[in-house]
Amino acid sequence: MTAESEPKSLAEITKDLGLNMSDVAMFSGLDESTVSRLWDNTAWLDRISGRSLQSLMSSVPGIAEYFMAHSLQKRRDALVADLDREGLAVDLRALQNSTVTQQHLLNALEAALHIVRGNASQRVSSYLARFWGREPDRALEVLYARENGILKDPRKLLDSSIDLAPRLNRKTYSFHSILALNILTHQVSKVTGTLSADLEPQSPGRQTAFMMRGVVMGALISSGDLDLAEKYRRELDRTPVYAALEEWSFPTYTRDGRISSDFTLPSSLLLRNTAREVLREIASYNDAYFYYLVSTYIPLALRRDPTFGHRRGDLVAALERRGTLCTDAKIRDTCDQLVKKLKGMP
Repeated sequence: MTAESEPKSLAEITKDLGLNMSDVAMFSGLDESTVSRLWDNTAWLDRISGRSLQSLMSSVPGIAEYFMAHSLQKRRDALVADLDREGLAVDLRALQNSTVTQQHLLNALEAALHIVRGNASQRVSSYLARFWGREPDRALEVLYARENGILKDPRKLLDSSIDLAPRLNRKTYSFHSILALNILTHQVSKVTGTLSADLEPQSPGRQTAFMMRGVVMGALISSGDLDLAEKYRRELDRTPVYAALEEWSFPTYTRDGRISSDFTLPSSLLLRNTAREVLREIASYNDAYFYYLVSTYIPLALRRDPTFGHRRGDLVAALERRGTLCTDAKIRDTCDQLVKKLKGMP
């Protein structure tokens, strides 16, 4: 536990400010009797009302910072202890030093707890579905990572996730289970680099299509398999529901579009956040994933928003820079064709 988040009384927090009980009562507008009851109690946060806490936070320096640090630490300690009992050790230094927002990381640790405990699939689905988005996804990424992650050994989490997936992949339609299955299989395949979904299912549907996308994206990032990227492109050409979910995924993931249970997007949509994410991925990911972007997603995005979030010029420059670095002729040719199309657009 850090010094900032150790339980402290109001008297300790305000000591260095030179404020006494009467000063705090005057500044906050609280009755002095109320402040007196809390003054020397290190568990005062558990006894104070929400309105009184707001008054203290807005009038006394250090209260808001203490409240945040203490609340995070309290939840962190509980999750670390619960996960340890389930056989998952948290790397506290990695957790503390991560660039991912602490609240997202703690949510990810709670997701791990639901998964390894084998909680009811409906409950797990509802919780995991909330991780659809760039920042929550980053938290899951460092949760599942085999190196430099926030778990010292994520193998039990991986095994539990693989065991859970069939229970989420039920036939009955559930928006949360579809999202959760995508998120779960994406994280597992990103770590393992292997496929656990058939790219040619017998009965194409939203659940199968979205699970396939999660698996393929994770495997592409991990393995750099160009054949897989091409197979995915052909599958989208053949199956309209796959293409529709592909087009839906980026804008909702980046919050350009509202997450909708019918997997539809408005006819007019500015892909501002999507453009930012795609430009980041062009510079960050391997050649196979880059091929997926230039052959599959970016053409779909341009049909939805020809301005590409008003960043079409940035896109051309990014494609030209990355294209020159690719050694595979197929990737370079596809990139060049896309650049030519972009330059010819009005």
